[in-house]
Amino acid sequence: MSRYILGIDAGTESIRTGIYDELGTCISFGVSENTNIHRNPGWGEQSVSQWDRSMLESILNAFEGSPVRPEQIEGIGLDGTSCTVVHLDEQGKPLRDAIMWMDIRAVQEAEEIAASGDPALAYVGYGNVSAEWFPCKNLWVKRHQRAIYDQAHTIFEHTDWMAYWLTGEITANINTVTIRWFYNCKDGGYPRSLYTKIGLEDIFEKLPKRIVNLGEVVGGLSAQVAQLTGMRAGIPVAGGGADAYMGVVGVNAMRPGKLALITGSSHLHIGMTDQELHAKGIFGTFPSAIIPGMEVVEAGQISTGSIIKWFVENFVSHQYFTEASERGISIYQLLDEKAAQIPQGSEGLVVLEHWQGNRTPWVDANSRGVIRGLTLKHTAAHLFRAIMEGVAYGTQVILQKMAEGGVFIDEIIACGGAVQSPLWMQIHADVTGKRITIPQEQQAVSLGSAIAGSVGAGIYPDMLIAADHMVHIRDVVVPDMERHEQYKLYVQQYIQTYEHSREDSRVLTRELQKGNTE
Repeated sequence: MSRYILGIDAGTESIRTGIYDELGTCISFGVSENTNIHRNPGWGEQSVSQWDRSMLESILNAFEGSPVRPEQIEGIGLDGTSCTVVHLDEQGKPLRDAIMWMDIRAVQEAEEIAASGDPALAYVGYGNVSAEWFPCKNLWVKRHQRAIYDQAHTIFEHTDWMAYWLTGEITANINTVTIRWFYNCKDGGYPRSLYTKIGLEDIFEKLPKRIVNLGEVVGGLSAQVAQLTGMRAGIPVAGGGADAYMGVVGVNAMRPGKLALITGSSHLHIGMTDQELHAKGIFGTFPSAIIPGMEVVEAGQISTGSIIKWFVENFVSHQYFTEASERGISIYQLLDEKAAQIPQGSEGLVVLEHWQGNRTPWVDANSRGVIRGLTLKHTAAHLFRAIMEGVAYGTQVILQKMAEGGVFIDEIIACGGAVQSPLWMQIHADVTGKRITIPQEQQAVSLGSAIAGSVGAGIYPDMLIAADHMVHIRDVVVPDMERHEQYKLYVQQYIQTYEHSREDSRVLTRELQKGNTE
């Protein structure tokens, strides 16, 4: 008889709940949309009360029409966006909207933290600190919204809020505290010296006292949520982590030499190594952030799929939409077809995909997007392909930085929205020169959460064994090495585009940020 687990993935655009069996088969899926709030350039927030509704709706939608009944679920795993910060009062109610992972308002705070020289900055190779990270955002709140900071009884992340919503337990998870809070389980936990230097020495009384590992039981499902969903009260809810990191589990990239490419609104690149190392331009290595005893290296691009969506929604003409409708295909499929007919390099276009700044390797929140080389010959298809290529150039620069730091990747395992485009996957393979493996289950993040849930439920003894049983391969994309050689010029042009525009972007973004504190 099959055994069933819920994997709940709270992403940027929606909360998605998958019902999986013990072999990783997705039985049914439920989705509830999120709304993003952008009050100022570079800001991003979401309503916590909206999460309340979306969590429940996505779970109920997963059971609607499913052959699996709620009472058959044996465990729950979860993940959320990171670093998305939540401030709760003493009664557990939100004091403000959550500050999303993509929010980069805390540029000044990030620069001050980077200048502190604290040993904890080894995680960023003693280079720039991302404005997305936990201490940056909380320092901004303390400075600009002091009443909220002072009233906060609990400060944690999206994933931790999900665990709280399901169980009533206040916890933090080893994944996000390590990758975004500078926590180091090998060196005493929180880097108190760093937080003291930047004026956040009082934050520790607001942080959860208990930190849980991936797959560890946070607590039992609360009676209130059980009543709302029909699931059994008390079933184990397992510790999860950041959505992209759970995607690493969901594609089974938990061994050295493999890189998980998690795609969606952004790209995240995560690899495993058995040795600690630190290098400028990459994040980590993070000890035990996924598997106890293993180190994790991370890089990422903030704006990838979100730029494709932005371009299609704002600049593609009705002519294209009409053609797609008449042919019964999506606008994205049509643009893929047309872009495939454009020569590599998009006839001289170079796109710098920094619409929301750069996460790695430059860690530059002030950088902004560039489209270079436009002529009257260029069409929407040229631009569509050039955006795809620009994102792939960013990925290649990241792989080069990882290699410089001593992390060598043999295989990329990809999942998420970009995998729906065979053209984009081939572009990634050609630009990087790496084989790309595509798993059968493309909802890899929710599958990763279900894998953690299976461990919490006792179906499997650990995360590696669970992933080996629940992840299966669908396809392999082989790079064209001749095109790889030809793309090297464009990768270099991409790098030079950033270097030449860096200071100008800094001036303009600083001007726009003046006064944006409320």
